Amino acid sequence: MTETVVDWIAHHARTTPRKVATIDLASNRRQTYAEMHDRVGRVAGFLRSAGIGEGDRVGLIALNSTDVLDIIFATWRVGAVHLALNFRLTSPELAFIVGDAAPKLIFVDQTFAALQDALAPQNPELRWVSLDGLGGDTEFEKAIAAARPVETMVDQGASGQAMLMYSSGTTGRPKGVIISHGMIMAAAINEAINFEA
Repeated sequence: MTETVVDWIAHHARTTPRKVATIDLASNRRQTYAEMHDRVGRVAGFLRSAGIGEGDRVGLIALNSTDVLDIIFATWRVGAVHLALNFRLTSPELAFIVGDAAPKLIFVDQTFAALQDALAPQNPELRWVSLDGLGGDTEFEKAIAAARPVETMVDQGASGQAMLMYSSGTTGRPKGVIISHGMIMAAAINEAINFEA
């Protein structure tokens, strides 16, 4: 396995630019790899303009949508770490995780505005960016429309941190679980060998 992290969206944008990359069932939005590369680049450009850099944590509280993929790949493109935040947790549970993980920015689905309202006063330095997962007229869409795209991924090794998730905390407080880029690659290879040609 290579020691250098590959930007798979940029790779597919070069090799199969017109192939459909994502289909969002809720909004019926479709992206080719070329379009996804541009959108991921714009999200990355916004993150960079917001002061997000290597090793910084970027949280996300949202329902499933293609925006989730765009945000995760953009976070990796600038060398930052995706912080997965479970919207099913209560605000005190999330408050502990946010306090422990210390993200610089959290993307939050408008559906979970009440969670933002509960958490924001405890984290006054934290930036919140709202989205709707449908491509609507939101702070997220306006920010990325105005952003200058970042087209090249920051050099990272396979042992570098890609994601931070938290355990259930059944025997105490939740604990941060680090997932490296190499672990994600190994999981992808493990799945791929089970696919039919």
